[in-house]
Amino acid sequence: MSVVRLEHVYKRFGEVEVVRDVSLSLPQGGLTVFLGPSGCGKTTTLRMIAGLESVTEGRILIGDQDVTTLDPRDRNIAMVFQNYALYPHKTVAENMGFGLKIRGVSGPEVEQRVKTAAQMLGLTELLARRPKQLSGGQMQRVALGRAIVRDAEVFLLDEPLSNLDAKLRVQMREEIFKLQRRIRKSMVYVTHDQTEAMTLADQIVIMRDGRVQQVGAPLEIFDRPANLYVAGFIGSPEMNVLEMRVQSGTLQTPGFSAALNGHRLDEGQPIHVGIRPDHVTVASTETATGMLDVEVCEQLGTTMLLIGTFAGQRLRVLAPRATVHAGDRVPVRLPAEQFHLFDGTSGVRLN
Repeated sequence: MSVVRLEHVYKRFGEVEVVRDVSLSLPQGGLTVFLGPSGCGKTTTLRMIAGLESVTEGRILIGDQDVTTLDPRDRNIAMVFQNYALYPHKTVAENMGFGLKIRGVSGPEVEQRVKTAAQMLGLTELLARRPKQLSGGQMQRVALGRAIVRDAEVFLLDEPLSNLDAKLRVQMREEIFKLQRRIRKSMVYVTHDQTEAMTLADQIVIMRDGRVQQVGAPLEIFDRPANLYVAGFIGSPEMNVLEMRVQSGTLQTPGFSAALNGHRLDEGQPIHVGIRPDHVTVASTETATGMLDVEVCEQLGTTMLLIGTFAGQRLRVLAPRATVHAGDRVPVRLPAEQFHLFDGTSGVRLN
């Protein structure tokens, strides 16, 4: 069952079209992540779902209700903002319960809902404090708690962890994951951080220039990116892309050739060949498919990232820690069974 549905949604600011023909179905009880770079339209799409931005064209449904023209307060949604938006003069308990009070919920019920949410989020001991007495992570939990007490149908989170340091982001990511599984409410989460998307999402929506590029489960998108843009955006280190061409039934580029592995491609067709850095291996001279001229070695602890030139093109290799240095020439193997093939003109996936 879909809890949120967008049907051919557009958003224009004057002559500028920032969201273009977005049609999506967001599953009941799942966590959907909108992922993309700044300016891709993800936050604008979230704000249209919330009712904070009007829809230029198309419609939005929550459950079976068309909410396209409804005010935010009539949509049964709760939103967590990037900047927390806490009242500095109110206590944690007052911040969490304020929205309920202005909706006319009775005092005892407000108190009970706040207490329950505080227990979920580990805020019970902080209810009497004010925001200036809290850490960034605690303030973020208060913002989440304020949304939880609403008992809304859909929770909307707009880059909620972007103001936290790296270690705290990991901790809060775990808390949001556990919280969503506990309450089983539908969440829509906006981020530009692919790690957040991969670790949190049941479904990822990747956007670029206002358009949806691919929708799917995290591993589905990682294993089968729909186009060259998605392939380069998902994965860290990012996917290698080699420019090649079909010649005499093989993939060719100066200094390197590979079998087509049964794929039927036109002679002379330009192809972008993608391969993940962890699928490229440092090999023996006998089994290598070519040589990597190493320019950069990044030590990552148990592994190391080698960056250099292979057949005249940039290549990254995620390898076990070894005694390799910048300036070395290393034999590497690129297994053809791990290739992702994309059309050289459109960038669309071919295999």
